[in-house]
Amino acid sequence: MKILMVNTFYTPTQVGGAELSVQQLAEGFARRGHTVGVMTLARDGVGDREEINGVTVIRVPSYNHHIPLVQQGSLSERTRWHLIDIFQGGDAARYVDLSEFDIIHTNNLLGFSTQLWKTIRRERREGAVLVHNIRDFYLRCQRSNRYRNGHTCEKTCTACRPAEVTRRRHSECVDAAVGVSDYMLQHHLQAGFFPNAERTAAIHNRPGDHLRFDRQPRAHDDPIRVGFIGRVAENKGTFRLVEAFRALDRRDMTLAIAGTGSDEDVARLESMIADDARITYLGRTTPDVFYPSVDVTVVPSTWEEPLSRVVSESYLNGLPVLACNLGGQPEMVRHEVDGLVFSPTVDNIRAALAELTPERLADLTLNARTRSDEMLSSTVIDRYLALFETLLADRSGADPADGMVVGLD
Repeated sequence: MKILMVNTFYTPTQVGGAELSVQQLAEGFARRGHTVGVMTLARDGVGDREEINGVTVIRVPSYNHHIPLVQQGSLSERTRWHLIDIFQGGDAARYVDLSEFDIIHTNNLLGFSTQLWKTIRRERREGAVLVHNIRDFYLRCQRSNRYRNGHTCEKTCTACRPAEVTRRRHSECVDAAVGVSDYMLQHHLQAGFFPNAERTAAIHNRPGDHLRFDRQPRAHDDPIRVGFIGRVAENKGTFRLVEAFRALDRRDMTLAIAGTGSDEDVARLESMIADDARITYLGRTTPDVFYPSVDVTVVPSTWEEPLSRVVSESYLNGLPVLACNLGGQPEMVRHEVDGLVFSPTVDNIRAALAELTPERLADLTLNARTRSDEMLSSTVIDRYLALFETLLADRSGADPADGMVVGLD
């Protein structure tokens, strides 16, 4: 197959988990013998092409007046940026011959605009398929997270409504929709997106295999090492976790917090933990240092996070997960089997931590370890290729390859 992937950014630029996931898929498809291109924004405004690990990376200039998430303009400039993104879009077809590809797989489209879907439908070859991966809330929210003033948006606000209406109409061009969690898929389908999709699927992200590390077994009498890795921010639940841990009267447990945030949020965190020797702020920490140093991870997000990569990275390393019951997390964490699921209030986080006796932790860890191989990247690559083969077979009338299964893992 000839596959074109589209994402706002691509390695070496990384602003979140989407860039890692897209790179993993692109290189995985290429290793399976497929011809793979990735179209992404050029941070310097100059278009070029290069080969990275068997993938042709096509960097195109932004049609807008600054690069999203990298450059910040004034309020009026940001407003104008969004209006252009919604109603005008760019001219990607100038840089890529869309008719070359069997599969065009769009991901995060911030900076490309859903206008690109209309261009793809017009320029693609007969029998080619357009697949969209729902990785965030861009289609419904100008901030891409449906979170404001400390709360999840219950309905689309006035400022986001023109974007949602326009992007919903554009989604009629998409042939198949994939959510990184079933929550994300159903959220958009129920809002009226992708009405013409021939196939839909929920395919959980997987971490790269290089993120599985050797670790020393925990001795029964050792302190239980709880870990948080991610952005230090209100919507990540960092401060609620710290508050809950401080309220916990346990000397046999420590908490390590890895990640960065705004200067204000980091200062707030450091102030909260200053008088509690059980809590350590590690700052920016690489996975190879973090995961071998903890016994259990916590994902206490207070927003409906599509699916935290920390969940799959933890299971890859045989670590149980304590996770919020929002977004896609409950789909992966099996409550009281290989983790605990809770509503992310301070009291509930404290109660989940209090349940972690050494015996309970040992049981959860034993079950978490059985999921390590399930988290290998080959599993997610298999699922996407199965979907692509099925879609192309649907178009041609042929039978898809034997053994191909598409759906939620």
